[in-house]
Amino acid sequence: MSRKNLSVLIAEDHPVNRKVLGLLLDSLDVPFDCAKNGAEAIEAAAKNTYRLILMDCMMPEVDGFQAAFEIRKQEFDQNKYTPIIACTAMDKDRCLERCIRSGMNDHIVKPISKELLRRKLAFWSVAFKSIHQISATVSEEIARLESSNQDEPINRIYLDLLYGVQQLEEVLQLFLTVTETLLTGLKSAIANRDMVVVRILAHEIKGSSYAVNAREMARICRELERAGEEENWAEAEQLNQTLEQAFSRVRKFLHGKELIT
Repeated sequence: MSRKNLSVLIAEDHPVNRKVLGLLLDSLDVPFDCAKNGAEAIEAAAKNTYRLILMDCMMPEVDGFQAAFEIRKQEFDQNKYTPIIACTAMDKDRCLERCIRSGMNDHIVKPISKELLRRKLAFWSVAFKSIHQISATVSEEIARLESSNQDEPINRIYLDLLYGVQQLEEVLQLFLTVTETLLTGLKSAIANRDMVVVRILAHEIKGSSYAVNAREMARICRELERAGEEENWAEAEQLNQTLEQAFSRVRKFLHGKELIT
């Protein structure tokens, strides 16, 4: 995996599926690289800049969901963001929630046609350019907006770029619904002093917070995972209260800005 600045990374453990995706990309004149498992995908994403990652969901050892989550962690505090498309045989209803939790942007149901792949590449190529190749004037405008809106619990600019109008409401509504359920379970797990469940649920909330750029919530969840591992229950209870408050701010913000109905 030595080539730099490749267009697409294929993360697929099955050699036949990997070959088929490679042939489709070749036919579209799109350069690509391959990772044979999730661990290789994480390493490749750290070393190279890709316009897009095609991520198989069901891989051994490190699956696609975990690989996507780890890639988002790598990118979170860096000036880098790579669109990730899940490639799966699961239907949309089964797949969408897990994709969002792990930080993926879109999904394609196998078998993958050349025309569908072409459309997805075209759409997300525009998104990539919007994120990474915006002009200096636009960069200054974004900095000005962010500076004047530091109290906003999520970054609307990046959400608009990443998801677009059609997908944004669905993503945000799912984020609120899933997170509310997870927070109920997290509060119960802390009360029961269940270290394993606390870490799992904090990890889940952190993943979906990355996906919608809710930075404060993601930061609190990182601390909550640590407190759970150390079995520091007094700190965990305090962090959970802080997390609930942060989530309340996100929900109020989204409803107030009419980003969801």
